[in-house]
Amino acid sequence: MSTPDSPQQSKPFDSEPLSWVMVEIREALGRSKTALFEAGGRQREERATALQHARSHLHQAHGALVMVDVAGASLLTDGAEQALARFRDGSLEYTLDHAQIVADLYQALTEYLEDLVAGTPPQPTRLFPYYRDLQTMLGAERIHPADLFFPPASTLEGHAIALAESPPAADYPAWRGRFEKSLLPFLKAQDDAARRQHASDLHATLTLVADAQQAAPARTFWFAMQAFAGLAASGEGMGTRNVKQLFGLINLQLRRLAQGTASLPEAMLRDALYFIAAAAEPTSEARQLRAAFALEGQVPADVEARRYGQVDQEALQGARAALAQARASWSRLAQADLDPALGDAFEQSLQQVAAQTDILKQPALASLLRECAAVARLAVASGRSAALENEIGMALLFADTGLEQVRRLPDDFAGNAETIAARLQALLAG
Repeated sequence: MSTPDSPQQSKPFDSEPLSWVMVEIREALGRSKTALFEAGGRQREERATALQHARSHLHQAHGALVMVDVAGASLLTDGAEQALARFRDGSLEYTLDHAQIVADLYQALTEYLEDLVAGTPPQPTRLFPYYRDLQTMLGAERIHPADLFFPPASTLEGHAIALAESPPAADYPAWRGRFEKSLLPFLKAQDDAARRQHASDLHATLTLVADAQQAAPARTFWFAMQAFAGLAASGEGMGTRNVKQLFGLINLQLRRLAQGTASLPEAMLRDALYFIAAAAEPTSEARQLRAAFALEGQVPADVEARRYGQVDQEALQGARAALAQARASWSRLAQADLDPALGDAFEQSLQQVAAQTDILKQPALASLLRECAAVARLAVASGRSAALENEIGMALLFADTGLEQVRRLPDDFAGNAETIAARLQALLAG
C-alpha cells in the first residue's frame, strides 16, 4: 500500500480535493504561525502552552494534507511538528530565527498548494530550500532533494529496460573488487578531471553488472545505477555529497551480490532517478530512463532557488483590498450620474493599488492602474462613452487577475498591460 509520500504516484494529480480544504489549511497554518511567534518572550510555562497551540493548529493542516494526498507536502508538516515538539520540550532551542524557519516553510507550502489549485503541475522539489533549512535545524543526517521527488512511475514493475543481448557471465566478487578500486580515488579526487576519470571506471564496472542481470526488475535497477555513474563521468553533480553517498550505497549493494543476497532498494532507485531527472545534459542512458519512468519536467531547473515567500504579503493584501474598493466605486459610478465624489474615491483607490503594486515590483500593472485613474478623472469631467466604460471594466478585471497570479504571471503580462493602457489613451483621444 502506498502512503501519501511513497514514490508511487502513478495517477495524474487531481487538484479538486485540495481546493476543498485549501482554506482550512491556509487558516490552520496562519493560526499556528501566530501562536509560534506569540511564544517568543514568554515565560517557560506560557511558552509551552503557546507552542502546544501552534502544534495543534499545524496538526490540523497536516491531517488535511494526508487526506488529500499531496506528494511531499506532509513531509514538511511532519518535520515542522517535530520542530515545534522539540521547541516545547527544550531539546531544540526556541529562537526567533528558528521560529522564522518554520514560518518560512508554512508560507512556501501555502504558496505551493495555491499553485497546485491554480493548475500548476506538482513539483515537490520546488519546496527543497525550505525543507533543507528545517532538516538542517533538526540536525538530520540525510538532507536530499530526492526525498521530495515523486515521479509518476518510480517503481520497477512495468518499466523494464531490455535485457542485454549477450550478457557476460556474472563475477560479482571480481566486479565488486574492481568497483572498490575505483571508488576510493573517486571519493578522494581533488579536481573534476580526476573525478570524471574514476567515475568512468565505476560506470564501466556497473555496465557489466547491469548487463549480467537475468530478470527485468534487476536489469532496470542496475541500468539506473549504470546511468547515474555515466552522468557522474560526464561531469554532472561533481564532488557533491549526495553523489558520493549513492556510490557508497552501490558499493554495499555489490557486496550483497557478491555474497549471494540480492535486493533492489527502492530508495536507491529513487535517488538515481532523481539524479537522472535533474541532469542538465542527460546521456543516452539517462534519456532512455527518463522516457521509461516519465521523468521529463519532474525536477525544476534549480532546486536551490527560493521560489516562495518572495512576495510582500502585506502589500499584496493592501493592493487586493484597494482594488476591491476601486471596483465597487466604478460599479456605482457606472450606474450614477457623473458624481465627482465617486470619481475621487475611484481615483484614490486606484492610486493606492498602484502604490502597493510598485512595492510588489510590477511596474507595468502600476502604470496601467495610474492610466485608468487618469482616464476616469477626465471621463468624469468631460463625459464618457460605453466603449470607455467597457475598457476600464476590462482593465480592472485584468488587474484583479494579475494580483491573483502575481507569483506566476505569464511572460506576456507586461506587454498586455501596456496594450490595455494604450487602448484607454486612444479611446480618450477619440
